[in-house]
Amino acid sequence: MDLIGIIEQGLIASLAAIGVFISFRVIDLPDLTPDGSYVLGGAVSISLMYVGVPWILCLVFGGLLAGFFGVLTAIIHNKLGVNSLLASILIMTMLYSINIRVMNGPNISVPKETAPMEEARYTEKTKLDDLLGIKSSTSISEVDTTKQTKKTLSPFREKSGYNSTILISLIVLISVFSTIIFLRTEFGIALRGYGGNKEGIKNLGINPELMSIVGLFLGNFYAGLAGSLFSMYGGFADVNMGQGIVVTSLAAVILGEIIFGRFHLFYNMMCPVIGAVVYQILLALAMRYGYTIGFQSSDMKLVTSLFIIIVIGLRRVEVRKWLNLKTSE
Repeated sequence: MDLIGIIEQGLIASLAAIGVFISFRVIDLPDLTPDGSYVLGGAVSISLMYVGVPWILCLVFGGLLAGFFGVLTAIIHNKLGVNSLLASILIMTMLYSINIRVMNGPNISVPKETAPMEEARYTEKTKLDDLLGIKSSTSISEVDTTKQTKKTLSPFREKSGYNSTILISLIVLISVFSTIIFLRTEFGIALRGYGGNKEGIKNLGINPELMSIVGLFLGNFYAGLAGSLFSMYGGFADVNMGQGIVVTSLAAVILGEIIFGRFHLFYNMMCPVIGAVVYQILLALAMRYGYTIGFQSSDMKLVTSLFIIIVIGLRRVEVRKWLNLKTSE
């Protein structure tokens, strides 16, 4: 079991968990759009790599476009009066077709590096003269190897010069601390206030619709960023890779709150990061040793959903006990 690889995957998943944390915890607006925007981030980032966009910009553009569809969910919710869950389901369904359009198929792989001499040989070999059995007078050295399709490769490829663990950790840390700084601003405080009391925020002269738009944009931006990073890390994007990402991210958030939430540090922004890493470790352990009790990989979604139901149920029981104690006092 490669512990470093498991931690890297957990850190990538933590970005999606941060997005779910913002929508479910910070603004208290359930959103299923990340199931589609996660894939969109990967599809857009890899597609842009084929046209020569630097990989760091591919990540950003993938996240921004994913965030745009979060804005669409908020607009449908606000302007048409549609429940946020139903609005997000509509956008998520729409994104399935859009993702296939972006990738020009159900999946797309990261572009591979081709040496100039190899391209020259291929160009020389596939000439019409060779196909007709006529010896060409052009040598390989005369082929213009400078005119190649510009391709930006993944930073996780071999000999890229990047340490994958350090790079992923850096991206996650920047995301976490930039969000913490944002939540400390006047606008960030208003955003948290919107999550605490959506009606009361109007009395402060703040537009609640703007708060929902910004919150869902951030939630889907991080989902798209996670999808972009995962696609570069794994070497491909697939139209089904975002299935259930909201549920697994929510499980990671709850795990983090159980482990780290009692400290209430950094607006609990460390909960999705720690929870995602722990969840990935538990998943790896289940995949490796679960066969002894008949556990299969397909059972993980079932176990995750049951875990969320049990934790939510236990929390409701605790709240009721606390309220009963307060009443008796």
